[in-house]
Amino acid sequence: MTTAAGPTVLHIAAVEYSVRTLLLPQLAALARAGCTVRVACAPEGEAFHADLAPYRPVPLTFSRSLRPVPITGALVRLAALVRRERPAAVHLHSPAAALPVRLLPRGLLPAGTRVLYTVHGFSHQWDEPMPARDRRLERLERMLAGRTDAILFQSAEDFTQAGARGYRSRLRLIGNGVEDHWFSVPAPDPVREPLRLLFVGRIVREKGVLELLEALARVPGVELGVAGTEIPSERTGVLAEARREVSRLGLDGRVRFLGHVDADRMPAVVADHHALVLPSHREGMPRSLIEGLAAGRPCVATDIRGCRELVDDGVNGYLVPRSDPAALAGAIRRLAELPADDFVRLSTAARVGAESSNRESAVFERVVAVYREVGILP
Repeated sequence: MTTAAGPTVLHIAAVEYSVRTLLLPQLAALARAGCTVRVACAPEGEAFHADLAPYRPVPLTFSRSLRPVPITGALVRLAALVRRERPAAVHLHSPAAALPVRLLPRGLLPAGTRVLYTVHGFSHQWDEPMPARDRRLERLERMLAGRTDAILFQSAEDFTQAGARGYRSRLRLIGNGVEDHWFSVPAPDPVREPLRLLFVGRIVREKGVLELLEALARVPGVELGVAGTEIPSERTGVLAEARREVSRLGLDGRVRFLGHVDADRMPAVVADHHALVLPSHREGMPRSLIEGLAAGRPCVATDIRGCRELVDDGVNGYLVPRSDPAALAGAIRRLAELPADDFVRLSTAARVGAESSNRESAVFERVVAVYREVGILP
């Protein structure tokens, strides 16, 4: 896939997990379009997973804080890598990598190197009142926007806000999507006895896993599958705490921890559940919800950026305030008690809405179009 003699593009992410779960199909599409694709990120273990081998991955670790010493070390290693590989472009993913890399003076990059940044979700939220931390991060993003040749947005909310606030770069909305096979997953059984919910994501505090367990304890009979785990570099993992909460709340037998689920197994796991639930505190444009919707699964999610762009309350699922277990329990109960005909209506709307706007092939076409616009591809 990376044997093309075309321009080299170095994709930079914070961790290997993000590359494997979010980027591999896009990297393959760019290789088919004529790019020689490389990857730089922090490996999950001592060696990179075999999935990344075609892209000759390079270890590159960024601190999750903007402390000068570790950031400087990462930037020195990156500058040496770029000088050695002389890519036509560096394509940034995730704030942990994109913020420090854009602090690197452009003079340290080979002349003509393009810098692109895909915003999978800013570290800050737009909801007012915006906390002081979020205001600082937003100002920094606005300042660094001018150091990119293009910013690609998955979230329409991020795209609209950046445009309104005068981010000085080419701003392009690419959206987010899933492979065509998701639209062929069999529809869920509308009887739902019992309702089986599925959570997909990292087992970290900001994903709302602990609030989800508290909510589940308030709705007898509903079952939950938890697909995901912690990653070694994660500082806010709560897997052990979540397991303790299952016992404390009397949820044994109703909650199954499925661990990491490979992409080729995920459709079968989704098919075994009636609906998805994602009570996150912060999201970009969550792929797990798109997969669920494409598979005809109604979704219960928090009313935050990304989730509220995908879930139309009462149409293809339900939205609840973040960090509100009582409201989350109410939405789960409502889904569990829906008459079969109403559940089928939500399920059908989920699939139809995703099919109209969330096919991955269309997203790839938009990315390639930006590559041509900035002169990476002819």
